[in-house]
Amino acid sequence: MGAKPALAPSTVVSIRTAIPAPAWWTSASILAIDVIALSCLYWLAVVGRHLITPGNFRFYLELFPGVALFILAFSIQGLYPGVLLHPAEEIRRIFHCVSIVLLLLLCTTFLWHNAQSYSRSVVMAIWALGTPAVLLARYAGRSLLSRSKWWGVPAVVFGSETAAQRVVRRLNDRRLGVRVIAVVSEEFLELPASGAHYAIVAMTRKPDFALNKMIQERCKGCRHVLLVPDLPGLCSLGITAREIGGEVGLEVPQRLFHISTRILKRSLDLLLSIPTAIALAPLFALIALAIKITSQGPVFYGHKRQGRDGAIFNALKFRTMLWNGDAILLEHFRKYPDELAAWQRDLKLRNDPRVTRVGRWLRRYSLDELPQLFNVLLGDMSLVGPRPIISAEIPKYGTGYDLYTRVRPGITGLWQVSGRNNRTYDERVSLDEYYVRNWSIWLDAYILVRTVGAVLGAEGAY
Repeated sequence: MGAKPALAPSTVVSIRTAIPAPAWWTSASILAIDVIALSCLYWLAVVGRHLITPGNFRFYLELFPGVALFILAFSIQGLYPGVLLHPAEEIRRIFHCVSIVLLLLLCTTFLWHNAQSYSRSVVMAIWALGTPAVLLARYAGRSLLSRSKWWGVPAVVFGSETAAQRVVRRLNDRRLGVRVIAVVSEEFLELPASGAHYAIVAMTRKPDFALNKMIQERCKGCRHVLLVPDLPGLCSLGITAREIGGEVGLEVPQRLFHISTRILKRSLDLLLSIPTAIALAPLFALIALAIKITSQGPVFYGHKRQGRDGAIFNALKFRTMLWNGDAILLEHFRKYPDELAAWQRDLKLRNDPRVTRVGRWLRRYSLDELPQLFNVLLGDMSLVGPRPIISAEIPKYGTGYDLYTRVRPGITGLWQVSGRNNRTYDERVSLDEYYVRNWSIWLDAYILVRTVGAVLGAEGAY
């Protein structure tokens, strides 16, 4: 997309491509990706079932055009082109579409009196893997196609203030599916947003009448007009517009006060953590043996952490440090006084002298945190949540500490899947605040999916 535009108050920065590509190219690309993903999944499920137990293969050939129903449902849910959708919202929409279409197909075959023709294992495989398959294909497709100049729905950003600058920076990530063709400052509002499907207005200081006139006159050629308030930190997932006697109101979801949502989150914690702990029992034993053989001290280590409502609990970990770690750390600071500043700022060291060889490997792949599954079972933690902090970190959170205490801290979270220790402490706090404000089951699902890649990639782990 070229260099990032500078937003001066009296300039227009045009970043138009030489030959503007039709917006439908992006929609068509995403649609083709979905068709390929669903078709591959369908035939893998059918062929796999047929190899195990031969069945009526002709029936599945006749049923295959039903894939078009998934595409129709995706279209109704606004998934084409599906730009400016948070991954958590995209997961929710795709999961709902897959579930509803399969339910309709099952009901239809039942009413046609041929319900015995299909395999339950095929249906369950498509239901369980449909959403992950589509999401994985979309991620791979966007990563590849976003390198092309034609990729993205054209958009014009109006504004030159802080909000507009934030918008343009975000849209530099072409995987969002938006191609900024011009940035128009307040001094040049006579220029229309011709050729753009999206007009993004981020002019918070303009009088209401002037803003309304500008939208009416300059954005009339755009299919979508987005107003961006200069309110950083406001909940952005699930916010809805309400009509209040002719006035526009924005309803900010308060999911933390819905007891049903909290019960659902706790139920999913138990449903996922119990079988995971059982399945990982052999790995627990191997790690415990390696720790015991290579260094003195206990296998497990418990550290006081801040929990929900400010309650203190012992966060369990596999021990990764030497038993006389405090003395080693003091000696390290004596030899390398510059390291003390890094410790006081982040409470972490990139090359911590206290960490054992086994401990360094455990930390790299986050295996040291596996015992926190027992904290989840005890109700001290959740699978997903803010990073558990110690009492000394409370001042660093400032007013954000109130948000932190509204939910249980998590084994994984936005910080863990967003670069971990490559992030500054302020960014870490900001990610925790974002999670609490936008908390939903679908955001948890998104983070859990991202956790697998973050652990395997070991980005920012030390």
